[in-house]
Amino acid sequence: MLYALAEVPSKSGGRVAISVSLAEGEDGSPLRDLVNLYAFRRRRAFAQLVAEAFAREASAVLGALNLLLDHVERAQTRTQPTGQAALTKGRRRAAERLLERADLLDRAAKALEGLGVVGEGRAKRLLFLVAVSRLLPKPLSAILIAPLSSGKSELLERVSELVPPESLEFLSRLTPHALYYAGADHLRHKLVVVEEQKGASEADYPIRTLQSRGVLRMTTTLKGKAHSFETFGPIALLSSTTRSDLNAENLSRCLELPLDDSLAQTERVLEAQRQAWAGKRRRPVNVELWRDAQRLLEPLEVVIPFAPQLTYPARTSRDRREHAKLGSLIQAHALLHQRQRERDPHGRLVATVEDYEAVHALLASLLDDQLDELSARASRLYRWLAEEAELPSVTRRDVKEALGWSLSTARRALDELVRHELLKAQSGSKPIHYELLTRSLLHGGVGLTAPDELEG
Repeated sequence: MLYALAEVPSKSGGRVAISVSLAEGEDGSPLRDLVNLYAFRRRRAFAQLVAEAFAREASAVLGALNLLLDHVERAQTRTQPTGQAALTKGRRRAAERLLERADLLDRAAKALEGLGVVGEGRAKRLLFLVAVSRLLPKPLSAILIAPLSSGKSELLERVSELVPPESLEFLSRLTPHALYYAGADHLRHKLVVVEEQKGASEADYPIRTLQSRGVLRMTTTLKGKAHSFETFGPIALLSSTTRSDLNAENLSRCLELPLDDSLAQTERVLEAQRQAWAGKRRRPVNVELWRDAQRLLEPLEVVIPFAPQLTYPARTSRDRREHAKLGSLIQAHALLHQRQRERDPHGRLVATVEDYEAVHALLASLLDDQLDELSARASRLYRWLAEEAELPSVTRRDVKEALGWSLSTARRALDELVRHELLKAQSGSKPIHYELLTRSLLHGGVGLTAPDELEG
């Protein structure tokens, strides 16, 4: 059978004309339709239609459509430009002056504020470090977890603006084989941003493999011949979601960053909107300056000489990966400040206590917010119930008023604690009352080493 497309399909979801006809010598009129090839249900429905029209197996037709989509993606990725912009002497000097500033991370946060990101000081700084970590041998990944309309997409877009376009892949959707066809070096040391985690759900396995092993390999048969494809990393990955029940394998590889969905933050956002309506614009941000600065960063190996003095809470096996993220954040901060750091005899960048101090300020509060395998939001609720709430049971409205959340946010956090058998929903009560079953998660233990305890 022969398949023909009238145009290249769009990942944004548009339909394209597709024609299916029998091979030469077989009788039958072509079948034509408008199909969104990037929607699995539409693809499956069209495969069933073709199978009935030509007496074929629907699974075979669906496989042919998947292969057709793979061909399209391979052709698209091969034509993407990857060249780096040439810097003039003036731009280079300006970027070098910026890289010599000791408060680089705070300046990056201020730049994001100038681009319209209100609040979220911790998330802004951590996301920027993740973006810089793309230059490390083992980059970081992060996922924003927050309700709808909390600013997840805007924050990802603004962080992406500070990254050189040639070092960025910003995607709304990622299909299963797209990464395999990206080209051997197309993704190496790049920041990959997937706007919404569900847009990458079909590609969970290749994403995890690229994060862990740094390389993807696949062999497929095209026209009776075996073809091999390789894609090399490493990559840094940013994404977002509204869900708290994501795949544990994916989450364990990411920094989980909750956003501030409190009423106070909402008021700050509304005030910023009113200021914009009144024509009170923020100081313009020189986005190209930040991109140029990142173009000058070298992908160096970073050593942490004081690492043996560090401590980290050992609660579950998951903390093995969490501990590795601490080291990567220190290395990313040192890499960002590489113009101000020394190198050892082997040419490796040497991290300082100042690098750890900056990371400690960001990570300590995040670590305190999270208990075992709970999300930060559920952890906060659990701490409030176990340490502060004076009621034998609570309702969603009690949680809303105590923590400044919306009712939907309170419901999601309560449901998560019920799933982990930490809360019990009392049957028969309206509104539903929730009772704490155990305080066992509030155990003591070793925390992060205080920066002033380190010997430089």
